[in-house]
Amino acid sequence: MSDQNLQSDVSRRSVLKGAAAGAGVVAAGGFLAAGAGAGAASAAGKAVSLGSNQSDPAARKSDAAWVAAATKAGFDVKLNTVDHNTFQNQINSYLQGTPDDVFTWFAGYRMQFFASKGLATDISDVWSKIGKNFTKGYKTASTGLDGKQYFVPTTWYPWAVMYRKSVFKAAGVDPSSIITWADFIAACKVFKSKGLTPIALGDKGGWEAMGTFDLVNMRTNGYKFHVDLMGGRASWGDARVQKTFKNWESMFPYQNTNTLDLEWSDAAQLVLQKKAAMQVMGAFHASIYTDAADLADLALFPFPEINKANRRDAVDAPIDGYMLSKGASKNLANAKALATFIASTDYANAVLSVAPTALFANSNMPASDNAFVRQQVDLVKSSKYIAQFLDRDTRPDFAGPIVGPAIQSFLKNPGDKAKIATNLSKQWDALPPA
Repeated sequence: MSDQNLQSDVSRRSVLKGAAAGAGVVAAGGFLAAGAGAGAASAAGKAVSLGSNQSDPAARKSDAAWVAAATKAGFDVKLNTVDHNTFQNQINSYLQGTPDDVFTWFAGYRMQFFASKGLATDISDVWSKIGKNFTKGYKTASTGLDGKQYFVPTTWYPWAVMYRKSVFKAAGVDPSSIITWADFIAACKVFKSKGLTPIALGDKGGWEAMGTFDLVNMRTNGYKFHVDLMGGRASWGDARVQKTFKNWESMFPYQNTNTLDLEWSDAAQLVLQKKAAMQVMGAFHASIYTDAADLADLALFPFPEINKANRRDAVDAPIDGYMLSKGASKNLANAKALATFIASTDYANAVLSVAPTALFANSNMPASDNAFVRQQVDLVKSSKYIAQFLDRDTRPDFAGPIVGPAIQSFLKNPGDKAKIATNLSKQWDALPPA
């Protein structure tokens, strides 16, 4: 049983139900039967087209590694990599046009949304073969509202505060002492006095700051409000949203001022280069650390407590993976064979060879002895509630084109937060039926 998967008790408390279902990541399950990869290997010489949003340099390396492994297994993968933000923003038209057979996507509501629209292919028969590789929670995360499976989970990662141990040590800040919001702001003041940017933020893509919003919101108002807000059962005009914006705004004096000019990776570079102390980001932050000594210096801690009622009990821990488009029906056997390969340890080991801090959904991957990986596992195991991510827990036609620009407006003009929330509420109400 791999510690890279999460404890099953987390699953019972965290799987989102209903329209905003972003399933919790869970743990420990059965072992892969011997020879489970044989079905994938038998598809020798068969071509499959793959649409990927893995456009960052490190992500491209991961794609190249596992595609090479698939080639050795007999596949002819036609990889079509598109800029990550473009892929996200154009996914609806992409899937309604002439999509690739297989495409990168996310678990939870964003998967369910396209499955319910008939834009994805049912792979329940694939799950009858690969199910032993995953725990029940991952199957739940891969299941549509109709009870069928549409998704193959591959990796997951938590969102937290990323930092370099040497930077904190030099500033005399003990990260284990940062529990409350007051602790966090006090640490920011110390870093600022040392000439460092306390918090690095880049939101050029329009999605990066959503993770900070999620964490501030869950710390301020609790996990249930997050779920209700994402699902439309609570309004963006609710006074609790203003509390979230107000708390987030108190971070602004400690952030870099060019947040809308930087991609997430540019902001992460500020931490890597010891120009900034922290970044609130997914653990893929580690992907830019190419030097072993730098990577060994990387650590994380949970986003601080704001409201004692909520403590630090919730975390964003998205699940990434792959789906088959409706277009795969023209190449169904090959596409399903590739999905089976993606669910194997051959796939995971290929990714691991170039991404040593990756965490895998596959239960058969061994526990990692990497300290940063262990911190990720411990963080999520200690969390009572697991959310996916704002742009995965709510409607894709709302998150990207509406919430993304609204948050950018808030970052630019925080004094407009009341107007921004009112507009978000109106735009949600104007959406067509899901």
